[in-house]
Amino acid sequence: MKRVLLLVLAVVLAVGSAAGAESPTGQEILDDLSFRTILSGSGSAELTMITENAKGAQRSFSLKVYVQMDEEGDAQFLEYLAPADVRGTKFLSVKPKDGESQMWLYLPALGRERRIAAHMTGDSFMGTDFTYEEIGGDFDYEEDYTVQRLPDQAEQGVDCYLLELTAKGSEALYSKVRMWVWKEQMVPVKIEFYGSGDALSKTLTLSNFLPVSGELIPHHVVMANNAQGTRTILELTEVSQETVDPDIFTVRNLRR
Repeated sequence: MKRVLLLVLAVVLAVGSAAGAESPTGQEILDDLSFRTILSGSGSAELTMITENAKGAQRSFSLKVYVQMDEEGDAQFLEYLAPADVRGTKFLSVKPKDGESQMWLYLPALGRERRIAAHMTGDSFMGTDFTYEEIGGDFDYEEDYTVQRLPDQAEQGVDCYLLELTAKGSEALYSKVRMWVWKEQMVPVKIEFYGSGDALSKTLTLSNFLPVSGELIPHHVVMANNAQGTRTILELTEVSQETVDPDIFTVRNLRR
């Protein structure tokens, strides 16, 4: 199952080749992408997140993220480290291999966790330009969209495949998605998300790809809300591939 596991960190795709085909179809290109979070398998990362309003005013946050990916499913745990007014805010997402994903948000001011209901997954996560669904890794291209290949285009100075994904039904978060995939490395460098009436809603750009444990990881990610004129900027600062304690990915850990 191909999901964009954006985390508040980034969208990251593993390196691959386009199924060995001289002229791969849109589906073959999509299938050849191995969507992963900023880490592969289990590990942790620290990052800086900057939110920018329509007037250009910015605010910076420091976060720590833990990820676990195995045969049982995916899980992620995110914690705000700074500034002081959001320190201790935590987010937990658990996606079993078989079953529905579950998400919780812990706010220190309330002193308890809150389950994110299904109808809220398309809402903004903590005032960013990402939704809970995108942050929680529950945005599923393969199940919710059909794909076709458009004429190739250059993007960010590299040759790209251009894919257009059309929603299969009204329940999809976006009506249409366009994805520019870097041919040489098979990672997307730009994704456009379209809302009702095929109006451009958001644009995700990925750059500064650096190798981490054999995979190219974008260390600079920008999600721009085209409708509201806001942006959320992610800068990866540190990565650890050490095994993460499974107890981190529990509701009990939210309260610690």
